Amino acid sequence: MKEAPILVWVSVLIVGGVGIWLATGGSLPSFSTQPVAIQPPSDASADTAKAEQPKKTEAAKVVKKLPATPVKTPPAAVVPEPKPEPVIIAPVAEVVIAPPVPAPAPKQFPSAKEISVGAERDKISEKFGEPSLATTTTTDDGRVMETLVYARRSGRDVTVIRIEDGKVRSAYSR
Repeated sequence: MKEAPILVWVSVLIVGGVGIWLATGGSLPSFSTQPVAIQPPSDASADTAKAEQPKKTEAAKVVKKLPATPVKTPPAAVVPEPKPEPVIIAPVAEVVIAPPVPAPAPKQFPSAKEISVGAERDKISEKFGEPSLATTTTTDDGRVMETLVYARRSGRDVTVIRIEDGKVRSAYSR
């Protein structure tokens, strides 16, 4: 029981360390290595390295008091550095802004006088749009009964349409 606070602190430190590790992309910046571009040695640097080596041996000969002869080195060949290839970045996605779609014209509000008994439900929806409220029930003998309620002005104007088996049975407005 005495070790519980220590275990809690160790757990918090481990979770915090993992969180920091994940937040930095899976590696800590102090341990990351920068990519190094290694270029092959050019002929000019190889020639100068070879030219320096005989001079050192010549200097050693001078110490031994031998006659010094100048070493002739061939002129260094000038090698042009390769030009880096241009980096071409292809676009990932193209943003296209679609023109705004105009809102559909508002359907007219139905009144009981405009709705004829026997009209089909599909024609009611086409002419007046979707109702504010719709209920569907099935009677015991298998008939489908629908009630469509159209309302506007916060329910002050209401038209109720009763439909039986897809055909208007009655309609009233208040």
